[in-house]
Amino acid sequence: MSKRDTGASVQSYMEQGYTPEAVRNYLCLLGWSPKDNREILPINEIIEIFDLKNINRRGAGFDLDKCFWMNGQYLLRMSLERFIELSLPFIERAGIAYGSPKDLRAALALVKEKVKHLTDVPEWIAFFFTEDYAFNEAAVDKSLRVEGALERLAQLEKHLTSVEDWTANHLEIAFKELAATLGIKAALLVHPARVAATGRNVGPSLYHLLELLGRDRVLKRFARVREREAGGAERLKD
Repeated sequence: MSKRDTGASVQSYMEQGYTPEAVRNYLCLLGWSPKDNREILPINEIIEIFDLKNINRRGAGFDLDKCFWMNGQYLLRMSLERFIELSLPFIERAGIAYGSPKDLRAALALVKEKVKHLTDVPEWIAFFFTEDYAFNEAAVDKSLRVEGALERLAQLEKHLTSVEDWTANHLEIAFKELAATLGIKAALLVHPARVAATGRNVGPSLYHLLELLGRDRVLKRFARVREREAGGAERLKD
C-alpha cells in the first residue's frame, strides 16, 4: 500500500477506533488464508497454522468494509475488561465525567454489544452521566411529535411510579400492562420512552437502561421532555 492510501497508517486505525486485535487479524489474512473459510483467528492460532504454501499468488486487495466488520466481531467477543481498557481513551477525550469506575463498567456492559467502533462509545454512553444529553431531532419528530405520544408518555410516567421493584423484568411487565390497558402495541410506549430517556431512538435494551438510570432520573426526564415538547407545540400555535 502507498502511504497515501486510506488505511496505510497504523495511527489512522487507532484514531478511528479499531481494536489492535481486529487490525492484526485482518492484516494477517491479506495474501494468506488458512484454507478453511475461517476469518476470526486469534494470533496464537495464526502463528501455529501459518504455512508459506497458503500464500496467495495474486495481489492482496484491501477492503476497509471487511476490516470494519471484523472490528465489530472482536468488540462483541472480547471481555468486558478489555473493552473498558480500549474505550477509556475515547471516553476521556470526549470529556465524559463518568463518576465511579463501577458506574462506567455498568454502562459499558450495557452498550458493548452495540458498539462497532470505539469512537462511537462516548455517544452510546453520554446520556448515562449527564442530564444535558443531546436529542436526535429525527428521533424526536418520529417518536414524540406524533399524535398522542406526549399523552402516552404522561400515562407511562404515572404508571411507572407504582413499580416498586425497579428492575428490567418488572419494568417490562409494567410497559406491557399499560399497553394492554390502553389497547395499543407496547412499541408506542417503548419508542417515546427511549427518546425521552436517552435522546436517541436506538440503543441497548430499554428496560435495562431504565433500570441503570434509576427511577428518579427516568421519571424526571419524562416530565422534562413532556414539558419541553408541550411548550414548543404551544409556541407553534401562537
